[in-house]
Amino acid sequence: MAADREPDLLEQLTTDHEVLRVRFSELAGLPLGDPRRCQLAAVAADALVRHLTAEEEHLYPIARHGRPPGDDAVDQGLQAHAALRALVRELRDAAADSTGPSGSAEFDRLVARMVEAATGHFGLEEARLFPTVREHTAPVRLTAMGAQLRATEAAASAMPRPGPRAQAPPDELVAPELPWRERMHRRFRFGDSSED
Repeated sequence: MAADREPDLLEQLTTDHEVLRVRFSELAGLPLGDPRRCQLAAVAADALVRHLTAEEEHLYPIARHGRPPGDDAVDQGLQAHAALRALVRELRDAAADSTGPSGSAEFDRLVARMVEAATGHFGLEEARLFPTVREHTAPVRLTAMGAQLRATEAAASAMPRPGPRAQAPPDELVAPELPWRERMHRRFRFGDSSED
C-alpha cells in the first residue's frame, strides 16, 4: 500500500483483524482475576461487533462473486458471525453478573472461546474470501469501499443486533484441571493416551 493513499477494503479488514489480534494478546497477557480483563474484554467485544457489522455490509455482498460452485465460504463466514455475536452476548451477560466477572471462571472461559473463534474466523476469511474478492473486484472500487467500511465501523453499534439468537460455537476448550498430556490427547485426538 502506498503511503499517499487510504487502505482499500481488504487492507483495512486485514488491519482490523491485526488490531483485534493485538487486543486479544493484551487480554491474554493479563492474569486471571485482574479487574482490567473485564474492561479490555468489553473493548475487544465492542470492536469485534462493529467489525462484523462492517464486513456484513461491505465484504460479504461482493464475496459471493467468483466463488466456485459448491463453495460455502460465505455462508460459513456469516454463520461464524452469528456465533461470535452469540458469544459476545454471553460474555456481556457474564460481565453483568454482580459477583465480579473478572474473577469468574465462566467469564474467563467465554473470553477464551471468543478469542479462539474470532482468530480462527479471521484466518479463514483472509485465506478463503480475500483472494477471490481481490481477483474479482476493481481496485478503484476496493479503495472506495475501504472508506465506506471505516465510516460504517465508526457509526455501527457495539451491541449485537437483535434477531434470531444464534447458537454460540461449542465449547471445545479442554478442561484446565486435566494433566497437560491428557489435555493434548483430548484436544488433538492423538489416540490412546497410554501409548508412548
